[in-house]
Amino acid sequence: DGDILKVYPRMMHPHRIDDVFMKHLKHPGVSRIVQALLDQEAVGIQSMFYWKPPGAMGQAFHQDSFFVQGEPDTCIAAWTALEETDEDNGGLIVVEGTQEADLLEMRPIDSDKYFSTEAVSPPVGAIQTTVRLKAGDTLFFGGHLIHGSEPNNSTDRFRQSLICHYVASNTETMSESYKPTVPLE
Repeated sequence: DGDILKVYPRMMHPHRIDDVFMKHLKHPGVSRIVQALLDQEAVGIQSMFYWKPPGAMGQAFHQDSFFVQGEPDTCIAAWTALEETDEDNGGLIVVEGTQEADLLEMRPIDSDKYFSTEAVSPPVGAIQTTVRLKAGDTLFFGGHLIHGSEPNNSTDRFRQSLICHYVASNTETMSESYKPTVPLE
């Protein structure tokens, strides 16, 4: 049907089957930063690999904590660019000032720009910024930050990224799809 993401699908939880992804999820540098941000011990709950080739759709605005459903709500993402990301190849867009926002309702969307079928609406007047990252850069952000991406409009540049999610080790409940958790040491 012309959807390039059917040829290059997102990989969900590759750490469960591949040691390279497990090593990244447990990377000591990433783990130290996550635990410093949480000010406590953390566990890994998810890894994702996105190919995002030229022509690929974007991901509509969302908040990670909506999916994790953690109690207490301590979700942190470590979003690592595997190559340069910018506006042209569908780089990550963050909505400034929303890291402290309440979780918003996900509503159905009808769009040919996004592979996702639901989205949150950023606050009126909120500034949306595409984060420019170089290969190897990692952006850390909390689970309430509204973020997403536009389609990859380049003709010859992928936007590969590896995203890992973490929660505090004292998290009592969360969505079953994030279990089993991974100790970081």
